[in-house]
Amino acid sequence: MKLNNKAFTVVELIASFALTMVITVLLFEILLQVKTIYQTQTIKSAIMEKTGIISKNIRRILPSDGSVTPSCSGSKCTIGGNTVSVSSNQVTIGKQKFNMPKTVSIKNPSLTTTCQAENCYLTFKMTLQSENMEDDYVYNTVYYY
Repeated sequence: MKLNNKAFTVVELIASFALTMVITVLLFEILLQVKTIYQTQTIKSAIMEKTGIISKNIRRILPSDGSVTPSCSGSKCTIGGNTVSVSSNQVTIGKQKFNMPKTVSIKNPSLTTTCQAENCYLTFKMTLQSENMEDDYVYNTVYYY
């Protein structure tokens, strides 16, 4: 009598399941890395957008002819009739408030003015931290007026 054995053995089934599990774990690792990269880039993009708008608005209130000298101390600066102030997650320019993304906090804000001969500069520095970013984003801009 001849037996017709066409089924998989237990060893073959265990090997195929093990291979499937290894591939699945590797795919999940790749997925987690892509998720982290996406979150980091989203936060960085939002920060760059906000800081660009902040720079544009500071440039708008600074006089181009040097007729007004800003008065700055720490995280606050008065430019003519407008005030620029920085809190833990917000930059306020006049009546406009620019909130940073939810996971971003502002550390060590500094607004200073320096005049050398006929050239005056407003320096705006702040460090932006987020749990979604490995490194801090340092915003350091000098405005000439």
